This record gives sequence, C-alpha cells and structure tokens, in this order.
Amino acid sequence: MSTTVQTPSRIERDGPVYAVSAGLVLALVFLFHESLANLWLRWGNQKELSHSYFIPLITAWMLWDRRDAIRQSMGPSSWLGVAILAFSVILVWGYQTTHIHLLQHIGLFVSFFGVALVVGGVSLLRLCFFPLAYLVFMIPPPFWIITVTSWQFQLWSSELGVAMIRMFDVPVALSGNVIELPTLNLQVVEACSGLRYLFPFLSLGALAAYFYKGPFWQRAIIILSTIPITIVMNSFRIAITGVLSENYGSQHTEGFLHFFEGWVVFLLCIAILLFVVWLVARLSGQKNVLGTLGLPEAKPIRPAQPFERNRFMVVAGVAAAGVAISAVLLHTSEDELRVPERERFVSLPLEFPGWQVQESPLDVETEQALGADDYIVLNLVNPENEQYNLYVAWLDSQRDGNSWHSPRQCLPGGGWEFQQQGIVSDGENNPLGHPYNRIVMKNGQVRYLVYYWYDQRGRYYADEINMKLGLIWDVATRQRSDGAMVRLMTPIDPEESVADADARLIEMARKTEEILQPYIPD
Repeated sequence: MSTTVQTPSRIERDGPVYAVSAGLVLALVFLFHESLANLWLRWGNQKELSHSYFIPLITAWMLWDRRDAIRQSMGPSSWLGVAILAFSVILVWGYQTTHIHLLQHIGLFVSFFGVALVVGGVSLLRLCFFPLAYLVFMIPPPFWIITVTSWQFQLWSSELGVAMIRMFDVPVALSGNVIELPTLNLQVVEACSGLRYLFPFLSLGALAAYFYKGPFWQRAIIILSTIPITIVMNSFRIAITGVLSENYGSQHTEGFLHFFEGWVVFLLCIAILLFVVWLVARLSGQKNVLGTLGLPEAKPIRPAQPFERNRFMVVAGVAAAGVAISAVLLHTSEDELRVPERERFVSLPLEFPGWQVQESPLDVETEQALGADDYIVLNLVNPENEQYNLYVAWLDSQRDGNSWHSPRQCLPGGGWEFQQQGIVSDGENNPLGHPYNRIVMKNGQVRYLVYYWYDQRGRYYADEINMKLGLIWDVATRQRSDGAMVRLMTPIDPEESVADADARLIEMARKTEEILQPYIPD
C-alpha cells in the first residue's frame, strides 16, 4: 500500500483550509499590531534602520522563488509550531508588562517559524529557514545597545580618521571624539559613528554569504568582513571630510556634499565586499568567480509523511484560536505602573547648608534628548573649597524608549578622553558598599574623576545589562520601572594624586546617598 502527497491544487481549492489559514494570519496580525506599528515607526525615524523596509520584501522574493519547492515540501502539521506560537504570546505578554519593544519584536520574528511548522511541518521549515531567518535584520536593536555600539564606533572612527588625516600632512589632534584641525574642530557625533553603514551592510553581507557557493567558513569570512570594512570606510569618510574642510571650508561637513560623500562611501563598501568575495573564491581555487555567486537552488525537502488535511485543520485551528484569545486578553487588559511618592529635586540645593551651590540647567536640546521626568545639575563648593559637580536624573518609568544616557557614552562627545574607566564591583574593597562606575578623564590639561551609578528601586547597578534584567523583574513583580541615575565629578588638581581625589569623592558620594533618600524612594 502506498501513500501520495496531496497535490497543491487540491489544497488551494479547499475552502475550510483557506479559512483556517486566514484566521491564523489575522490572529497573528492582531496579536502583533503594536509591534508592526512600532517597527514601521522605528524604521522611518532612525536613519540607521531605514533599509529595514526592504528586508520583508527580500524574504518574500526568496520564498516566491522557491514556491514550487515549497509545495513539494509540505508535510504534516507539527504541534511544535503551536508551542513556538505560545512562546511568542509569552513574549508579547512580557512586552505588555515591561514595554520593552525588543520582546514583542522577537516574538514576531519567532512566530514565522511557528507558522511554518504549523502549515507544513519540519520539512517546510527546513526549506524556508534562511529566508525566515533573514528577517532578523528587520528587528531594531535596543536603544541602549545602539548607544553603546555608536559610542565605540565613534571612538574607533575618530582614531582611524585622525591617522588618515595625518597621511595628508594635515596637523591634527584628537580629544575624545573631537578632531582638532588648525582652523576648525570636527565632532564625530553619533550620526557619524558608522552605524548607518553597519546595519544595512550587515544585511547585504548576509545575502552575499548566502549567495556564495562555498563552505561555511568562507561564508563566515564574507559576512564578518562587513564590520572592519564599515569602520575603515567610515574613518576614511571622516578623514576626507576633515581634509576638505581644512582646505576649502566647513561647508564640506554639512548639506548635500556631506550626504553625497556618505553614499559614495557606501558604494565603495559594497565594492570592497565584492572584492572580498573574489579574494576568498580565488584563494580557494575557484577560477570562475562569478560562478560562485547566485541564488542557491532550492530543492524540495520530501517529508517523511504527506500533508494531512485533518491534522492541519486541528493544529492550525488550535493555533488560530489560542493566538486570537490571547491577543484579545492581552490588548484589553489594564496596564498601569506604580510610581512612588518622592521629593522633587528643586529642594535639593537646601540640603547643603554652608556650601556654595549653583544650579546649572541643561540646554533645551540636551534636556529633551535625556528625557528625564525630573533632574538637577549642581556645581558645589564646600567650606574647604573642594569642588564637585552633581547630576541626578529621575524617570517615572523606563519604557517606550525612555532610558538612561550613560556618561560613558555622553562624556566623550564633549572632547573628554578616558584615561581610566571600569566598574568597582561589590566586595570588601568597595568603599561605597555598592557597585559604581569609575572614570578618570582628561581634556587638555584638565582632569576629572567621575563616579556614577543607577539607583533603581532600592538596588544599585553599575552595569546596564544587569540593570535591564532587574527592571524586567521589578515590572513583573512590583509594577514599577522608576529609577534614578547619580553622577558625581570632582576636578583632579595638578598637585594632587588620583588617590587623593578618590578619597574626596568617596566621602562626597556617601554624603550624597544620605541626602538623596527622600528623592529616590526604594
């Protein structure tokens, strides 16, 4: 007795199968409608993500190209797909609880694999794996990862850019991420970090590696090469901008020419990537380099068992009903966070009797970028004539993109160069009794010692990743996502050592923590 795979034409004419499939799609759209709207908004508002509009189209094209193989790879529906969709629902619940958009974005991404398993089983998922996995490039990284990555890329690009400028015999110096030329200074801001190249270039590199007909390690070289290419070429763009600005005027740092320089460099990045492909192919003995590139032929993956209509109706029906019910419950439930009562920072200067206290408000642009619900910046001089700068910021809730701008990323933008930086962890040698960040920075002949930490609902953090994990836990268990960041600075006098400044700032940090208790509730 033999079994045959049900023909696609019969499935396409089956009204109930079509209806259940449509129901599953509509349920998923309803479940992820907030995620889809947020993705569309992020792609449009963040220039380093503008390429993401094309990612779903590329996936759709790859799936359409293998449509015949898809029909022949349809196997029995898998309950594992229902389990994956259930996991996606849990991730959406996590977003509804914490408002961390990454959770629902990952849930959306994972759901595509669940749908493939529900529709055609493991054989269909295997055939469609890369086109679906390619959708990972449409997911925006968390804001804090973009901030950290951008800062590091700014420093690398600044250092390499200065080295390239010197090759043109132009006198140049670097302070933090400020390039000092004889007639003007260029600040390598976040927009010039190279992330606008890196994210779209990574997606192109992944496609090039997929199209390359060679072993895995060669494909890995191709995709990994996009990172150094991006850094070097972005540094080259900065160097060219600096040289042109020094010789012909600052108009070369803005406007159409700046935009034009960016596109030319991106095309050069693509050319270098193709050269890497050519080089890898030649070193591996390939004579026809063009023959190593092309969309891989998608051969059908024959399922162990044929597609079963009744099984599909049950599995897909359960999945559609479960997703629909979960979506209704999630999107109609109340979601409110508790914000504790606290003293506002406006009265903080009164906590330093006998001191010289001067409030130093931020400019409007910086204030809007920080997005704090309450903040204060104080310049302080104690009776012993010791100077301090105190910055405290408070957020009622850390959600919907509201988060902390770490001094580790912000300070180099002012031309500061970090001589020392690190985290002082818990332990016997920790003078404050909680983790904190410690930085020694220099700008010209001026040096400062900086401490900062995150005071979050009764716990102290120095590491942003641990802080995010604690945030998720507190939102889920305490319905709170409020918190504060505290930054203390003191100048290091030329005649004193860093150890002397440490002793002074430690004493000030202890005093500050006692004062801030009514302003930062546990």
